[in-house]
Amino acid sequence: MRNLKEIRNDVESVIASDINGFEIRSKKDSWFMRTVGKLMFFNKRFMTGYITTWYPYVYVPKLPWRSQNHAPAIATMAHEWVHLHDRKRMGLIFNFLYASPQVLAPFVLLAFWNLWFLLFALCLLPIPSPGRAWAEIRGYRMSIAVYYWISGQKVDLKWIVDQFVSSSYYFMWPFRGWLMKKFQKEFEKIKNDELSPELRAIKNIIKRN
Repeated sequence: MRNLKEIRNDVESVIASDINGFEIRSKKDSWFMRTVGKLMFFNKRFMTGYITTWYPYVYVPKLPWRSQNHAPAIATMAHEWVHLHDRKRMGLIFNFLYASPQVLAPFVLLAFWNLWFLLFALCLLPIPSPGRAWAEIRGYRMSIAVYYWISGQKVDLKWIVDQFVSSSYYFMWPFRGWLMKKFQKEFEKIKNDELSPELRAIKNIIKRN
C-alpha cells in the first residue's frame, strides 16, 4: 500500500474535484461554528472532538489537524465526503432530512394562530431521526471500510453504534440491536467487495499502486 500521506492528499483532491468550493476549516476560528456549538448542548465535545460538514466545508476542531496522524484523517475525510456528495445530489432536502424532526420545532411559534401548533414543541425532544440515521449509516459505512482497507482489521462496531444511540447525535436512532446487525451486514459486504460507487472510489485510491 502507498504512503498514507499520499493517500490522504489524493482523497482530499478527489473531494475537491467533486465538491466545488470544498475547504477544510477550523471550528475554533469560525463564529458560525462557535454559535452552532452553543446550540449543541447535548454534545459537550462538539467543538473539540467532532468533525462537522456544512456544505461545501468540513470543519475540524482546529488547524493544523492531524498533520501526522493520516489513517484516521483519511477515514474521517472519506466519511465527510459521503455527506458532501449526498448534499450535492439532494440539495436542501438533505439538510431537511438530517435535521428532522428537530428542525420543525420553530412551527411552535404559530401557536398564537392555532394552539395545535404547540405540538411542534415535541420536536425539541430527542425523537429518533430516520433521515439523520440514514445519512450517518452511509457515512460510518465508509469509516468501517477505510479502516478495514488500511489496517486489514474490523473496526469496533460497538463504538460506532454508540454514536447513534447516545447524545452524540441527539439519540438519532436508539435501536442498538438493529444497528449492530446492520453494520455487521455492511462489513460483510465490504469484505466481499460489494461496494457502492462512493466506497469503490475511495478503495481505488487506497489500493492504487
